[in-house]
Amino acid sequence: MTTVRLTTAQKSKLEKAAEVLRNTRGRRVSRGEAVAALAEFALRHRELLAAAAEREVRRDDDPFFDLSLTFDLGRTDEKTHDRVLYGRT
Repeated sequence: MTTVRLTTAQKSKLEKAAEVLRNTRGRRVSRGEAVAALAEFALRHRELLAAAAEREVRRDDDPFFDLSLTFDLGRTDEKTHDRVLYGRT
């Protein structure tokens, strides 16, 4: 099991995908099941995933995506990333 950090907009999209699955399957679908189904769909339709990745806008204002930053902190978690990149505690 792992933790996935999602923005509010991403959570909304995941809930909509889970609703589609719920309507199709006729039963409640957990977020984990929805993520697994979306991953399976993406792997089966790689051309759609590649096209979506090409349209994705990279956030140049986000230090997380700055390729010039390199450092080795050993094992880290999301709190460490927030502290190092954004100054959050």
